[in-house]
Amino acid sequence: MAIPMAEGNVIKVISFNLRRDFGPGRKNRWEVRRSIAADIIRESGAAIIGVQELLPRMRRDIRQALSGYSIFGQGRLMGKKPENDEHSDIILKNEEVEINKVRTFWLSKKPDTVSRAYFSVFPRICTVAEVKLKKTGRRIRVFNTHLDHICWLARTLGVRLILDTIHESNQADPLPTIVMGDFNARPSSAAVRIIREQLYDYHNVHLQDVYEALDRMVGNTYHGLKGKIKPNASPIDYIFVSDDFEVVDVCIDTENREGVYPSDHYPVMATLRLKDEAPQPPEDLTSAS
Repeated sequence: MAIPMAEGNVIKVISFNLRRDFGPGRKNRWEVRRSIAADIIRESGAAIIGVQELLPRMRRDIRQALSGYSIFGQGRLMGKKPENDEHSDIILKNEEVEINKVRTFWLSKKPDTVSRAYFSVFPRICTVAEVKLKKTGRRIRVFNTHLDHICWLARTLGVRLILDTIHESNQADPLPTIVMGDFNARPSSAAVRIIREQLYDYHNVHLQDVYEALDRMVGNTYHGLKGKIKPNASPIDYIFVSDDFEVVDVCIDTENREGVYPSDHYPVMATLRLKDEAPQPPEDLTSAS
């Protein structure tokens, strides 16, 4: 369905694991992939992009390549070992969105300091931003994360901490919410089912998987830089949205240039329409006599 992106309540969002630069394979080094990654983001027209595995020098390259965009978030090591300090940042298209608040928290029992969950191989983080759509003034809360790749218990704890944060934020200031990232987990996993099946007790949190808007199998979002598409495989990258959104379209972008892919993950793109705001109940104008 073609939706004019100029429509104020319609936005496109992307979850994109950019693959940190490591290993001996020159063909897939970041300096070969970076222009493809930047072009995909720019040409998509997305206003909000959640990226994972973004190292500081990759961050500098993306900032330089994407004029008119801003990048927000902190590294999971808070600047220690700067060349290996992975970010799960949120990128905003300045023409469409502006930042109100942003913070990064750790997916552990000490979310405000560099730490890791039990059995997690590395510290894992989530960046949360409150943003405002410039055309309408409406605010959205966006979470971007990268869950542990080894331990299912750490992934489950990470999801529950994100849900806790959504619940607490909505108690103070309820907002339309987007959760995206590399979950390192299939739809049948505990971490994903907690969200998809609402296996929690928060009355003010309800998230839908954008894949549920598709009338076909999603297939794999991780391809190991080989570009294979397996219709019967499962994704590990997700976008979840609150009931404030209508999911207009979902796309797994498989673009490459002469066999070179921007990452070992396909970017997941969703076009969303914010529903009309619910009318506020009238104030009680009854005055005491």
